[in-house]
Amino acid sequence: MIARGQNFKQFALNIVGSSKFGRYPKINIEKTYNMFESDHFLVPYAGYKIAINASSFKGGDQGRGIYASVKLGKIVVVIDSTVYLVTLQVDPFTQNSEFQQVIPIGTLQTSSGVVYITENNKPQILISDNTALYIYDPTLSPTFQLISTPEFIPGYVTFHDTYFICAAKSDSFYTPSATNTWRLSGQNDGTTWPNVAQNIGLLQTKSDNIQAVVRFPSKGNMIFVMGETVTESWFDTGAQLFPYQRNNQFNVDYGCLSAATVAYMDEIVVWLGANEKSGPIILYSDGGMPEKITTDGIDYLFSQLNDPADSQAFLYRQDGHLFYHINFYTDNLSLFYDFNTGKFYHASDQNLNYFIAAQLAYFNNQYYFVSKNTGNLYAFDTIFTMYEDFDVNKNIIENEIPRIRSCANVRLPSQEYFIANDVGFTIETGVTNYQTQNIGYPFLVTQDNKYIITQGSFVNIATQDNNPLITQDNKFIVDQNLNINDFSMLISNNQQTLDITPAVDLSISTDGGYSFGNEFRYVLNGIGKTKNRLMWWQAGIANDLICQFKFWGIGRFVATDGILNIRQ
Repeated sequence: MIARGQNFKQFALNIVGSSKFGRYPKINIEKTYNMFESDHFLVPYAGYKIAINASSFKGGDQGRGIYASVKLGKIVVVIDSTVYLVTLQVDPFTQNSEFQQVIPIGTLQTSSGVVYITENNKPQILISDNTALYIYDPTLSPTFQLISTPEFIPGYVTFHDTYFICAAKSDSFYTPSATNTWRLSGQNDGTTWPNVAQNIGLLQTKSDNIQAVVRFPSKGNMIFVMGETVTESWFDTGAQLFPYQRNNQFNVDYGCLSAATVAYMDEIVVWLGANEKSGPIILYSDGGMPEKITTDGIDYLFSQLNDPADSQAFLYRQDGHLFYHINFYTDNLSLFYDFNTGKFYHASDQNLNYFIAAQLAYFNNQYYFVSKNTGNLYAFDTIFTMYEDFDVNKNIIENEIPRIRSCANVRLPSQEYFIANDVGFTIETGVTNYQTQNIGYPFLVTQDNKYIITQGSFVNIATQDNNPLITQDNKFIVDQNLNINDFSMLISNNQQTLDITPAVDLSISTDGGYSFGNEFRYVLNGIGKTKNRLMWWQAGIANDLICQFKFWGIGRFVATDGILNIRQ
């Protein structure tokens, strides 16, 4: 036991914590990246692994939509403009694919942007790409067909009480064209959309534009009709003139900023809301008055976003926790909210940019997602402790996940300076081995660290006697330039390897989080060596101190709260 004098004081160090959003950084700068709280420990958020690579999807570039069809027992995936039916069987222990089948079933008129997918009981698969509707029906010929709806432009789609329901972004049934209508298909028939009043609903409470119509989970015949500034609850009463009736005693005075952020599960609907008097906030409802889950600090953060409408979100349950995950693409920000703890956390890719998952589907006891960044299909789970992807040379690489925890400020009420003698906490060790990872071929670069690339409109790279260097296929070798046209990067013939050892880095801020000093690394033990106490000494002098920890490695990290010992 370490003996300390009477002039020492202990401060609890909240290793286990969420991201806090103070109105200004000085108020609170706590952040947690790619980890969350479970049973008073800090544990990893889910990683991902390539389940089917883009080459199986015609080398596609953008994942646009995914849906797990209960009736067909397959996954519907949209990559670029092509729609696929996917079958997967995965070994639950190794997570290796035992069987996979990818069948293209149709083509959309668009090749980018969000698509919405749902199904009825026939079964028919309905797809909306925000410009047209498409039906896949294995009982029809052709099985995949464009549905002509010249009377309205489709948006968000759902299925409820035998009807496909579609938010109509523009509806020529009215003159001038209306933007507050929602359409019903024929009963159990997505190929017909009667252009009659009995199949057209209206958003009525405010002057508004329709965004989405959502089947409310666990509420039987209830739906939410969402505009940009208001949300109405409607019920299927089976009336002959129009089957749905609005609840005239209740509405939500917030609409939906982006239909792609609407998610529902269990007994709640969650969405990124706004109205004519308020900026973006995140709301959820169990069928009654909504609850706001964002704080004043998050509301301030959202108010600073350049384009909050450029966002997507999904809701899923993992390891007993219900998460709402939202990506803001233009503003390069990803957050997830844990309904179990009522707290927000940051998510990111390996470069601390937005998280790549866009839409999620649950199939055969596994989550899968598509990404707007790539044409791959990914498996998503906390058992994956790395981010698996391809490098520019199409080699599979496993990227370490940046797991970061910035703790709360340590301040004395007197604001007097103190000496941070030592800091430590308990962490699981001895369960992750060291690993040598292949990280592909190194690029050739110039002296000023610019990539050397093949021929383009650039300055040629030459030998000392001014003879141009050329590749084997007679292309000039040129220096990198901002205006790159039709080039390839040159690489060395020898592949690089990286030795990955589990480690924790500590950096200290003595100015309240505005800047952090050098990182001090604590390398963790290998397999079987389970000593679990980490301690750093001589942390410095400060009156406003923040500890930031970065967890690096190929395995999991399980950490609990720690102690900071100070003296004056």
